[in-house]
Amino acid sequence: MSAVFTYCLRFQPILLVMGIFISLRSHAQEIANKQIDEVKVTGFATEHFMAGLKVQKIDSATLARFQFQTLADFLQYQSPIAFKSYGTGQLTSISFRGTSAMHTAVMWNGLNINNPMAGQTDFSTVPLLGFDQMAIQYGSSASCVGSDAVGGSILLNSVPQWKRQGMNFTLGGQYGSFDNYNLQTGLRFVKSYKNGLQFSGKTLLYGSKYNNHFSATERTDSKGRTYPIEPTETAQKGFIQDLYLKQKNNNVLSLNIWLTDNKLSIQPDVIASREITQTKAYRFLSSYQFGNTNVKAAFVRDIIDYGTGDFANPSHSETDRYISRAEHEFSFKSFDGFGNTSIRIGGEFVHYVAKVDGYGGGAITENRQDIFALIRQQLAEKLIISLNLRQAFSSRYKAPFTPSLGIEYAVFSTKKHEIKATANVAKSYRLPTLNERYWKVMGNPDIRPESGFNKEMGINWKQVLSENINTSLDINLYHNLVNDWTYWNPDKGYRVENLQQVLAKGFEVSGNIKYTKADKIAGFTGTYALTNTSQQKVYAAYTEDFIGKQMIYVPRHSISGTAYIGKGNWNLNIQGLYNSERFITFDHSGRPFPSYFILNSTISGKIQLGEIQSNLIFQINNLTDTVYPSVKKNAMPGRGFSLGWIMSI
Repeated sequence: MSAVFTYCLRFQPILLVMGIFISLRSHAQEIANKQIDEVKVTGFATEHFMAGLKVQKIDSATLARFQFQTLADFLQYQSPIAFKSYGTGQLTSISFRGTSAMHTAVMWNGLNINNPMAGQTDFSTVPLLGFDQMAIQYGSSASCVGSDAVGGSILLNSVPQWKRQGMNFTLGGQYGSFDNYNLQTGLRFVKSYKNGLQFSGKTLLYGSKYNNHFSATERTDSKGRTYPIEPTETAQKGFIQDLYLKQKNNNVLSLNIWLTDNKLSIQPDVIASREITQTKAYRFLSSYQFGNTNVKAAFVRDIIDYGTGDFANPSHSETDRYISRAEHEFSFKSFDGFGNTSIRIGGEFVHYVAKVDGYGGGAITENRQDIFALIRQQLAEKLIISLNLRQAFSSRYKAPFTPSLGIEYAVFSTKKHEIKATANVAKSYRLPTLNERYWKVMGNPDIRPESGFNKEMGINWKQVLSENINTSLDINLYHNLVNDWTYWNPDKGYRVENLQQVLAKGFEVSGNIKYTKADKIAGFTGTYALTNTSQQKVYAAYTEDFIGKQMIYVPRHSISGTAYIGKGNWNLNIQGLYNSERFITFDHSGRPFPSYFILNSTISGKIQLGEIQSNLIFQINNLTDTVYPSVKKNAMPGRGFSLGWIMSI
């Protein structure tokens, strides 16, 4: 980790330079019986402008119960999102509402962290413990978050803690079956000064080693089909630093750093067959919020090294991003309390520098810009609309204009019952990855951005059954048509082309019931998703059989649920996941992967000894010992356990 800390210090001066600066002043004036709201904006949460979209917020208590898990492990049991995984600690890609791995935006404090070369995030490398807030946003939201948000977006945020003064130190570890383990240590602090300044921060170091020492080399499912288990090893480590300085006037200067290093070895004990992929990411983000204005500057470096054998001379890929962003929010409030308006305007500039062996040598540069206007209007006590506008620009191609319109209407609202109807129509886009544009032979410099049109509607019902019991139910339907879907065409030597039109449609049902009384808690959350994703147009003569057929690796039916019960400091969780069969060939000629059901259980508790608090987490994975292949020729592990311990002072 010493090289990581050296790198952090090396780039610290750059982070203190605030890239672009836009100063917008709002003057008090009367506008159609309205006045400017004098209350300062205390955060720049994008969800505020996502009217009509489904946004699932994960509370901090839930995150704490699963802090040894990766984002992939967590999401597949908390949402109807499908994943394709090569195994524990290996590449895990997302399929959000039937779209591809490149159609989900992963936002870290407002910064898209998808790898610009591949256009996606490996969810097995994102630790759940690194974030204070998380939200899962369903459907197209390009007008709010930018490129890639075609199927949805994952919003990860770090937030300061101002109220709890002093320091809190944590140290923990986890050991599990197959000789796999995790380690973590962290420090949080809050300090207040007499002059009104407050200083808050979080430091976190984490590491994982997945040796994957399985006792078997292959597994056989209930239908007699045998799948091999490919030997792999993965080493992961990371560093997170969040610093916040709040002035007496509530202006906040912040610095966020996230460094990662992940090394995957396939066939680690056989040099002739060994493949090694090492990925690193250095992310630095500095921001300053003064009043209703926020400016940011960021530097991100993504590195991929791939080699075979002894890894002596790997292929090296390196991409730098220099990012500057500014936004300002206006708030208008009517005298009668209704008709409130929020308007956020801003822009972002990104400069790319790519040095990739596969691009033919030399550095490749590209500039991308976005300007946006987000508008939220409360038309009446029960009616809210949002109108969002975004235009992306590039030095290499023309990006589509992406507006969206969302509506939320409170059909019925009392102290114990609330029914809300939602609807949203939105354009979306995905800018080409660097590999799609610049890869030798197979890349295409004329590749066009993808564009989509998403329509959805939903009903949300919340009910307080008694003083101790409350429930909620969400039903959402969507229809998402994507044009110019890119495809690495085998008919032309796997050269990438805009050849597909894909339609993703379906509906989701999610609900929960929660009981709380004194120190007792119990409840259940569950989701069901019907996902139909198919190609709509013929793009080559030999692909006529693909039309109308379910896309590969996308389950048509998915069910997940969590039941929990607790008393005092102890909790028991049971998690279940069902996926229907998944096709592995576009024309469905190959034998599909069978449906499967997985059951996990977790027991967690707190033990207080003086000022030392210990959290214990015992988990059993795949209780049913289910055989479930996720990709071709590779079975996932069977039943296993893990025991984790976290000490807090």
